[in-house]
Amino acid sequence: MDKDNLFKVADSLVNFLWIIKKYVLKENDIAKNFQSPEKVIEGCIPDFSIPPSHIKVIFYLAEFNSSPISQIAENLNISKSNMTPIIDNLIGHGLVNRYSDSNDRRILRVELTKKTFDLLDSFRVAICNSFVDKISELSDDEISTLDESISNLITILRKLK
Repeated sequence: MDKDNLFKVADSLVNFLWIIKKYVLKENDIAKNFQSPEKVIEGCIPDFSIPPSHIKVIFYLAEFNSSPISQIAENLNISKSNMTPIIDNLIGHGLVNRYSDSNDRRILRVELTKKTFDLLDSFRVAICNSFVDKISELSDDEISTLDESISNLITILRKLK
């Protein structure tokens, strides 16, 4: 495919993301649907305010499970000196555990806590409920088309790693 067509597809993907952000994933809609399991959020993150660097670490760990702190810093392009306060803050909120690697006691690893997994599950449910509210206005044919299109998009985008 020529460069102009590649750019057109890339531009369409950007537009797709903006449409999702602007019309589908509205923060108020998600907050309205958010049901905290056993008040897992209470005292954890005031007003859901958490710095982007902390969110990056949480999502990194959600994907890779346990990881050495130095590896997280390298993969997320966060300086090692900044990782200590980030991890300390996440530990303070009960979102991660820090421990020594069983094979090399010099290596510190971190992992998400059950509290964090519960929180992520709650956010996922809230986002899904927000989507249900939005797409329930569509016809059955439109919902089927949307489902098939999203399945195709996911299949294709997973090849981009």
